Amino acid sequence: MSSNFQVEFKKNNGNLHVSPSGDFDGSAAWELINLLHEHYDGEGRVYIETTNLRQLCPFGCTTFQCRLNRQQLPVERLFFKGEKGADIAPKGSTVIRSLPKHRCRGNCANCTCCQSKKKY
Repeated sequence: MSSNFQVEFKKNNGNLHVSPSGDFDGSAAWELINLLHEHYDGEGRVYIETTNLRQLCPFGCTTFQCRLNRQQLPVERLFFKGEKGADIAPKGSTVIRSLPKHRCRGNCANCTCCQSKKKY
């Protein structure tokens, strides 16, 4: 197990909020899976904040995606927050992208937040 991996969680309004931090390898994936299976009660949603994850090991992401018990925790109830959520999220779950830190009107020089507004 990655020695720097930790998971904090809390329940709020029927939802489970999970904040893993550190490197996400295979052992970390199993630790997160076990926590979700143990603490998800079949009600509400599960929000996983990925901001504090550092290095994502491809094996850890694949382990999480493949070994999560979808009958115990339907992927439709999983919501991943933060930039790294898309790498961890199993197919069918929701990734919540963070909003730009400023209000862009499309006239910022080299603004990366405007790229998502471009039509193709």
